[in-house]
Amino acid sequence: MSSYAAALDFGSSKVALAVGEKTPDGIRIISYHDAPSAGIECGEIVNDFKVKEIVRTLVKQAENELHEKIDELTVGLSGRILHGKEISCQINRTDPKAYITEEEVRLITRARYNATLEGGNTVFEAIPQKYSTEERFGINHDELIGMVGGTIEATFKLFFGKRAIIDRRITILEDCGIKLNKAILAPIASARAVLTRQEMENGVALVDIGKGSTEVAIVKDNIVREVAIIPFGGESVTGDIKTVANITREWAETIKLRHGRCCEEYAVENKKLVLKNENEASDGEVEVSLLIRTVEARLSEILDAVRYIIDQSGYAGKISSGVVITGGASHHEDLIQLATALLGQKVRLAAPGSIDRDSVEDAFDVYAATVVGLVQETLDPMLSYAIEYKKDLATAAAAKIEENTLFEDEPEEPDPKVSAREERERRKEEERKAKELRKQQEALRKQQEAQRKQEEKARKAREKAEQPTFFDIFFNKNDNA
Repeated sequence: MSSYAAALDFGSSKVALAVGEKTPDGIRIISYHDAPSAGIECGEIVNDFKVKEIVRTLVKQAENELHEKIDELTVGLSGRILHGKEISCQINRTDPKAYITEEEVRLITRARYNATLEGGNTVFEAIPQKYSTEERFGINHDELIGMVGGTIEATFKLFFGKRAIIDRRITILEDCGIKLNKAILAPIASARAVLTRQEMENGVALVDIGKGSTEVAIVKDNIVREVAIIPFGGESVTGDIKTVANITREWAETIKLRHGRCCEEYAVENKKLVLKNENEASDGEVEVSLLIRTVEARLSEILDAVRYIIDQSGYAGKISSGVVITGGASHHEDLIQLATALLGQKVRLAAPGSIDRDSVEDAFDVYAATVVGLVQETLDPMLSYAIEYKKDLATAAAAKIEENTLFEDEPEEPDPKVSAREERERRKEEERKAKELRKQQEALRKQQEAQRKQEEKARKAREKAEQPTFFDIFFNKNDNA
């Protein structure tokens, strides 16, 4: 597509396609189309045929609007399981006196995408964290370019997952006559769309609460430091309401959107929602306090997991810009108050705001954050180091770089039996950690619930104590007489 870039976000709620162009004022989104998702769960494609039909429809709509053919797309990557690992490698340069060039450093990064990983995993993003030479330690990319030296030590954060996540997207695009340009992690794209430059420099955690999952990206000094995906989102809240209130999923979603506050202290006592169908017949009743308790419990669980990720990353005390929340499930009233209390950080809600003001109106909606960020990172990469698949993979594979891996975590030919055993052990360890996390979250939730009840009991006791009794009124009346 000439000077345009097109991107596609496979969301659990919506599949969105956006087209943008680079202007003197930034990235301008000139086309945006979306459709309800089908065949996608937690960001993973589970029914290729249904997804393919949606993609064809969206591409056709965009092509008709632009009067131009879309022949390649950048796609977002998400899924239930995403792993992160920090590695370091040392590259021996052939000419120590030659200046270190941009292309040389880019080639080192591209080579990380050829890392051999176990269990059918592949590298989604290889993000350089710092570099060192014989004379300088812990420098950034801009400082490194133009230096000299015999060796370059580079530290990367690798984010990886199942190869099938990319392969299914490639197959769907190829069946639609489209090539894959780049595959970028969805949390990184969302961060680009909604975060300010100040936040990305000073440190911030982006939390994108979607339908099927919650995605987290921690950015500091304009570098992505951590990415994680929590397998709970707005759909989990809906499911809890459905079960607790014994109503249909459709009613649960409706009352969640209309009345789903997430702080029980604001609930009106004894208030009920009477559910009536199109024939004015009753479909049941739901206590507002029960609804709010249910929403609060699940969102608290999600936010507790976010806090755990921030704490484990080592950046809890380094994100002075706090937490920015976006996504289709971020609409709940009182969410800022709940998140501020549970995360111990300042919190703001955000939608895409870093694009040209002349962009199409739909591009500024919270639902568009990921696809807008994908367009931005395609035209003007800032946070992502994703490769161009056809060109960069071949270049990296053919590259002759003499390097010594400091941490042996990339075996060239792993023993299948050993790999299978290690994979089982890894899964057991993940299950153990997940179980431990759930226990911690449940203990914290019960502690918070007990504290709320104690505070409520104290509040009622104060109100009762302040309320005048019959004798107070009687004697006060006689005194006035």
